[in-house]
Amino acid sequence: MIKITAVYRWREGATFDHDYYHREHMRIARAALQPLGLVRLESDRVLHPGEPRPGQVVALTNAFFSDLKQAQAAAKQTAAALMADISNYTNIQPESYFAQMLAHEVASA
Repeated sequence: MIKITAVYRWREGATFDHDYYHREHMRIARAALQPLGLVRLESDRVLHPGEPRPGQVVALTNAFFSDLKQAQAAAKQTAAALMADISNYTNIQPESYFAQMLAHEVASA
């Protein structure tokens, strides 16, 4: 499983509309990515440690795909549309990366 993560780090003068991000931007992302192999989509609103400080992550998105080739193709095909919506909820440029997800068994107590 491959995960594409977009991370938003706070900076002085930043704004972030979490309601728009979680409601509308995730709808746009899901509609764009699902036909290209999206398996699961998650968005996080960071709650702790309170008021954001410069460099602190305030939100992130994880989009999951079956394999790297599929994830790369989806990212390439949807980047322009997803980036065009950013100004509707923030003035922070997201950082993004691809990661391979590895499962680790958790023993029962």
